[in-house]
Amino acid sequence: MHPQQAEHGRAVLIDIDRERDYWRQHYVNMPRASQHRSFELYWPALSSAYDVYLNHPHTDQDTGSALYANSQAVRSRGLSLEEARAIYAEVWQRITR
Repeated sequence: MHPQQAEHGRAVLIDIDRERDYWRQHYVNMPRASQHRSFELYWPALSSAYDVYLNHPHTDQDTGSALYANSQAVRSRGLSLEEARAIYAEVWQRITR
């Protein structure tokens, strides 16, 4: 899944419905997934990682991870810094591969 970029790298497009479908099948191994009991309860933590990437497309993974770790979606779920970094790294890897 490569993000599509405009000619000058200004726009990043991600098919979020396709991403949601992907994660619906793969989220069970993510940090704290079993505690959320359903994908619908876990999706906000994943979609917040996409929000960081889309709103800050030129940041590196470490900066994006820090922004993600401080997001409301992460804080409201009680994820540790290590858990947040692991989630963001998985999403980042999927976006940038």
